[in-house]
Amino acid sequence: MTERTYRRDSYRRQCTTVVTARRAMAGRGPAIALEETLFYPAGGGQPADRGYVDGLAVIDVVEEDGQIWHVLETSAGVDGGVAAVPALGARVVATIDWDRRFDHMQQHTGQHILSQAFLQVLDAPTVSVHMARTCTVDLAIASLDDEAIARVERLANRIVMDNRPVHIREVDATEAARAGLRRPPRQTGLIRVVEVEGFDRSACGGTHVRATAEVGPVLIRRWERYKGGVRVQFLCGWRAIGDYDYLRRFAREVAARLTAGEADAVEAVRRLQDRVRDLERDLQAARDALLEHEAARLVEAAGGPPGPDAPRIIAAALAGRSIAEVRALARLITSQPHRVAVLVSAQDGRMFVARSADVDLDAAAVVRVVVGAFGGRGGGRAEAAEGAAPAAPSADALVEAARAAAAERCRLAGG
Repeated sequence: MTERTYRRDSYRRQCTTVVTARRAMAGRGPAIALEETLFYPAGGGQPADRGYVDGLAVIDVVEEDGQIWHVLETSAGVDGGVAAVPALGARVVATIDWDRRFDHMQQHTGQHILSQAFLQVLDAPTVSVHMARTCTVDLAIASLDDEAIARVERLANRIVMDNRPVHIREVDATEAARAGLRRPPRQTGLIRVVEVEGFDRSACGGTHVRATAEVGPVLIRRWERYKGGVRVQFLCGWRAIGDYDYLRRFAREVAARLTAGEADAVEAVRRLQDRVRDLERDLQAARDALLEHEAARLVEAAGGPPGPDAPRIIAAALAGRSIAEVRALARLITSQPHRVAVLVSAQDGRMFVARSADVDLDAAAVVRVVVGAFGGRGGGRAEAAEGAAPAAPSADALVEAARAAAAERCRLAGG
């Protein structure tokens, strides 16, 4: 059985050991087992370590049936990749990726502190933990707010600044039951207990720092409702410092672009939002006025007085107009009686047909017939419909076909 050195010494970075087994892991590649390992296999929410064995990259660490397998990144050998790995019984040098390991130690110990802080401040137990590029704890609590988060953060960071020792020991089930563990252990036999002195005791097989100051700052990044509880995203140590650096640069750049001090940036953003809203209202009013003017121009260009049996057909291909603007123009045109609007966007060949409420015309039928003739598709209601015929030779061709179809149907309807 492999000696798990990481359990008693999370700080050891390199060891010389012996290969005790080799295999090809399906879908993963060649793997070896070692007499002694520094590599933590994924578990308890903590990701697996990375590193090297005799210069070969360890790309995953997996525990199966009590055996720890180190998956290696290497060229495939004659036996599913196994021939390319160190020989059985070979002495090898194993080295962990220390930056990754220490980051996991900071996040994991910080999670213990944070979970206990949530329990003490809000009576919110942790129900699950996830630690990867994003670290989260899921809490059995209905909701959180800024004030509650601030109280939890303050307690967690006070424990960090106390620089309390972190003790690790193995106890039997009887002693574990008396130890006041934050969560009951899942395993049987000897139970590994991680204790933040005077604050938290948890059954845990992960890697941890020696004292809380090494955790560094504990930062709650955001939170959201999740499966009836709340999921909290957090950062510890160098991750938290990196996030602070990013936010500091962001705040400085925003303040500089607003020509305001950092303390005044939020108020400057509010003023800018108010100004943008005013400009958007003015712009929309100008757009509406322009569309009304264009609708009147199109109606005038159509000529001829409309009548109940001969509605005026206003047909045009419109350049530089989105389909939303085409729809708006059609609605403006047909807001008055005795009118049919046949409008096409010259940009994409989309056609919109609408009629006044007093006109006996099925706009959807016109659209289906016209765009169908050009291999397109469309539909809608009798009052208004749209379609697209990208294969039509031109927007003008669509306009003329739809004008003719609408005029013919209006004549038939008029008897």
